[in-house]
Amino acid sequence: MEDFFGWLAREEWLGILRIGVGLWWLESVRHKDLPKFIRGGSMGWVESLTVDHPLPWFAAMIRKTALTSPRRRLVASWLVLAGEFGAGVSLTLGLLTPAGAILGLFLNLNYLLLAGLKDQGEQGQNLMMILCELVILGSGAGLIWGLDARIF
Repeated sequence: MEDFFGWLAREEWLGILRIGVGLWWLESVRHKDLPKFIRGGSMGWVESLTVDHPLPWFAAMIRKTALTSPRRRLVASWLVLAGEFGAGVSLTLGLLTPAGAILGLFLNLNYLLLAGLKDQGEQGQNLMMILCELVILGSGAGLIWGLDARIF
């Protein structure tokens, strides 16, 4: 079924959405100061967001799991990079797309909760990414121009 422009089928637009979200995740990795980030350099910013957080239970969980030692800060930084890269590759290539969409949802939900009311600029982006990832997850978007179509 073609859309009203007569250019692409509805499924192909979903493929474009999936690829765009995947490229956005890869851009998220690319724009970081990687040498600083992989040494845990962003954890000071994360820690500042936990101060007077509107959800004390979430702030406490972040402090306890990611901020209690230099090693945990390092592991948390690497996990963020691996998660963003994994979601980006998965969605861009349409490879294990449901897993990539779920990973993206997890990351965006955590960023949304962490930023709370302090970083409103990021909230719109996180909400739109969550919406896109839900559409990707529910639509089988990996089967359009993706490796999932060849595997499954």
